Amino acid sequence: MHPATPDPTPLTGEEQAVLATISDHEHRTDARFAEALAGGVPPARRHPWRSTALALTGVTAVAVAPLVLPSAYVLAVAAVALLVVVPTGLVVWAMRQGRVDPDADRSA
Repeated sequence: MHPATPDPTPLTGEEQAVLATISDHEHRTDARFAEALAGGVPPARRHPWRSTALALTGVTAVAVAPLVLPSAYVLAVAAVALLVVVPTGLVVWAMRQGRVDPDADRSA
């Protein structure tokens, strides 16, 4: 339907209230997405080469580190990566995927 043509069946008051509730919720949880949706502009996409460059840098660092650092430093870096970096990265990834709601405990 063309945007200039009138809608033959306007929304009821109850339907408008439901849409307003959904809109308020979206603005509270992800304002950037809600604004992009309201404006009809898709959210900015990440450049695919950034992920590739980051992965290549990480692999290179892992390959070179044992050659230039003493073994105690290599073990310390590995421990920090396993105990801090990896779990934090997984939580951030899950939140970006929408599988973790940080406000879930507050709503109960």
